[in-house]
Amino acid sequence: MELIKNTINTYDTTAKGTAQVMTEGDVIVPDIKPDILKLLQVDSDAIITDKYTENGKLIILGRVNYKILYVPDRENVKIESMNTSMDFKQTIDTKNPNADVTVLANPIVERVEFNTVNSRKLHLRAIVHIDYEAYTIIVRELSVDTDDENAEKKIDKISFENIVNISEHEFTVKERLQIPSGENSISEILKTDVKIYDTECKSVTGKVITKGELGICILYIDSDGEIKFTECECPFTEVFDTDDVTDSCVCDIDYILLNVQSIAEPDIDGDLREIALDIDINASLKATNNIDNDILLDCFVPKMTSECSSEKIILKSTVERPSVQNTIREMIELPDNIPSISEIYNVMTNAVITKSELNKDKIICEGKIEAYILYLTDSGENPIYSFKKDIPFSYMIECNNDTSEMVCDIKADIKHSSYNLNSKGELELRCLLSIECVLTKSYEINNITDVIVSENKNKHGILICFASKGESVWDISKRYGVVCENLTKLNNLECDTLEENCKLFIPVN
Repeated sequence: MELIKNTINTYDTTAKGTAQVMTEGDVIVPDIKPDILKLLQVDSDAIITDKYTENGKLIILGRVNYKILYVPDRENVKIESMNTSMDFKQTIDTKNPNADVTVLANPIVERVEFNTVNSRKLHLRAIVHIDYEAYTIIVRELSVDTDDENAEKKIDKISFENIVNISEHEFTVKERLQIPSGENSISEILKTDVKIYDTECKSVTGKVITKGELGICILYIDSDGEIKFTECECPFTEVFDTDDVTDSCVCDIDYILLNVQSIAEPDIDGDLREIALDIDINASLKATNNIDNDILLDCFVPKMTSECSSEKIILKSTVERPSVQNTIREMIELPDNIPSISEIYNVMTNAVITKSELNKDKIICEGKIEAYILYLTDSGENPIYSFKKDIPFSYMIECNNDTSEMVCDIKADIKHSSYNLNSKGELELRCLLSIECVLTKSYEINNITDVIVSENKNKHGILICFASKGESVWDISKRYGVVCENLTKLNNLECDTLEENCKLFIPVN
């Protein structure tokens, strides 16, 4: 008897969780830059540069990029900037040290600390939070039927999540900005901030199409030595070639800014009034689909002895994807001990889940929106200032199923944000918060790997047997090599379930 099999891609999560790593060190001011009189601001972001396994450990390498603004010890210069970076390494234990794993990792800088050692040296320290997940893709042969038309078969339907594609894609968005008319030309670009928002993706056969917006804000010194900024929104669309992806796939994508390069260039009149932007982005893609598939639970050949060998397989199924979107409005008052706002330069927002709980048919989650407000002041001592405001949120998300035996992955994202400064000096912040949940359930199946059929040594005639506790018509039929329908008719049975010590007549051979 030959088994008919389907090839499926299941996966085992060998490592999943969060980690913290610290980068710390001294930075020397470059020779071409003036001395530090006062540090104003240190911004940072983190990227992953490499991921691999070594000696049963998961190794994650990355880099923290710092953007530093300071008041220089030089007359007639209000502000200076410089960039630096520090590498980090995180080692993580894995469940299956010998497995060939695919790793997805997303780093976020949680906190930055800085201080001036002297006028030519400063000390930096950053705490990086890393969300990571390591997968082992397992190609399996799932038995769905046999080629023997005479065989008795027990076939059922199962639903499971099939991994179609896990990959990373890098792409570059190019944009060119012009300084608005009436503004002076550029003397020096101080810093460029970019945020990715309002993203969406769609799968078609062999491709994944992703769209989004880049919010770009550039701080610069103009030709009169004044601090200015310009901003714009830049849409992007990218198409990734992905084998085996179909229209029915669900795609989850995480974006990381790898590098932002902004260069002031002359316009047709020769004035530095244009900015050329190259923005490098990494997209981590995970494409899955839920498959409804037949599975051969058991089989035998009547009048023969049949022995099935099997293996245990753990399958995962995505039960549902509940989500919620809501606009959060917050009035932010400036603390009394900081400079007043002359003009808002930029507001960067990030959503963080701090606590989640599954409660029957509900998901309860708590978190916060971290808002970083950077603004210009009228103070010569502090021409630029920034502060952070945490905005808490809490939601109860309704589900269609009982979540008691499920695992929930929750992702919070700011789809869009805007702000307005009123006449009282209060900042009104509006954020479109999106919370997306994925509920999965794991279960174990016995997958038949082989069937050995041999001659039935039972004698011809009618046997009498008594069912043991938990036995079914199928169990008795397979034991004696009898067609289930014949056994049911001979004993006037109406269902497959048998009572303990039920007396049965068995037509052998």
